[in-house]
Amino acid sequence: MPLATVHAQPRPEARVTGVVFDSLAMQPLAGATVQLVTTGQPARIRAVAADSRGLFRFDSVAVGVYLLGFLHPLLDSLGIDGATARLEITAPDPIAVTLSTPSPTALIATRCDLTQPGRPQGLFVGRVRAAGGAPLASAARVRAQYTQSIASERGLERRTLSQFGTTDDDGLFRVCGLPPGRVVNVRAFSATDSSGFVELTVPTNGLLRRDLVVGRATRTRSDSGTRGESLSGTARLRGTVRNAAGNPVAGARVVLLGTAREATSGNAGQVALSALPEGSYTLETRALGYQPLRTVVDLESSVPTEAELTLAALPAAVDTMRVRADRMAVPLAEFERRRKLGFGHFLDEAQITARAPNNVADVFRQTPGVITMPGQFGRDRVLLRGTGMTGDCPPAVFLNGLLIPNEDGDLDAIVNARDVRAVEVYARTASVPLQFQTRNGCGSVVIWTGARSAPAKK
Repeated sequence: MPLATVHAQPRPEARVTGVVFDSLAMQPLAGATVQLVTTGQPARIRAVAADSRGLFRFDSVAVGVYLLGFLHPLLDSLGIDGATARLEITAPDPIAVTLSTPSPTALIATRCDLTQPGRPQGLFVGRVRAAGGAPLASAARVRAQYTQSIASERGLERRTLSQFGTTDDDGLFRVCGLPPGRVVNVRAFSATDSSGFVELTVPTNGLLRRDLVVGRATRTRSDSGTRGESLSGTARLRGTVRNAAGNPVAGARVVLLGTAREATSGNAGQVALSALPEGSYTLETRALGYQPLRTVVDLESSVPTEAELTLAALPAAVDTMRVRADRMAVPLAEFERRRKLGFGHFLDEAQITARAPNNVADVFRQTPGVITMPGQFGRDRVLLRGTGMTGDCPPAVFLNGLLIPNEDGDLDAIVNARDVRAVEVYARTASVPLQFQTRNGCGSVVIWTGARSAPAKK
């Protein structure tokens, strides 16, 4: 009797496709490594890379039960695991799966205590690393500061609030309690190493992500006897200052805040800074006709830091006009008339020159009604001394007669000490002249700038 031929039936195979999505940035997560693991045989792992659109595909997947997940450096930076999906394949039908990171709301909820009434619900996460790639000498401490207006029995006061976080064994940190949509100034410390002051904005979704670098710095006090000091090291920075059209901007002033290190861009927009401390710092770029730009840079001694600095033009406020000015920018007749009235305190060019100011706070130091306090980026703030109804407060600032927004008393952010030629201080609101009055509840400071007169020959 002839034997019958038995043909084995092919096992059904399916196709698994999908997308990896970054719910934090609300965009596909390109480059993620997607893994398909057989539950009964964990050693059998298939892996593919998601393309630029976050898409992935597995062909010829046999019937069975699988776990589908993904890996990406973003997950490591947040200290979290990616989403995992369980797949049970019973037929050769195509299967589509979406993998994603946690949403900002979900991540904040798992990392922070949201039960405290009135506490901001923003979260700052990242990793602290030492310059040069060396391991941290000890756990790093991260401090985040922001200002907030608080109503008290003394009136409306502006206070500087701080939140802290500590790194784990992998250098990861988290700082809870930050206000979404607000600017915060952060700094990291580890043993004798630290970063500079770094200015960051908490996104409106409440989740801020950035790594910080700590390094060494040599601190040198000013020889002039003021409180000014500089920070130096072996790091370098090179950059190019351009406008929105890509054209180079010459004469831009580039300052590494908190270090007293600065340079001016050349005709090709190029700028170079050397002998800089290591770590994360804020770089400020200013040029006439452009909005100030603040950029966070990570400085290391091993290789120069490259920075592309693009300035946005100031919006036009008035039509083109012709202005005639002479070398004497200060309206001396009005200045002297107000000084003779006896209201306020006045400093003329000779008095300011005698003070040899390194920063604008040095101009105001020891002036009646004025106090100077440490501020951000190693610069002192200029405040007016409060009375029984108000606390110490930042004054309204008029530069050459125009009101300039300034919320924290950091006058170095709006004028260079070398350009100050005369100052008027009105520490009491009742004594402020009509043209310098505001509704800020504090007094006013009037700063006049211009070229300094040449010293008299002996």
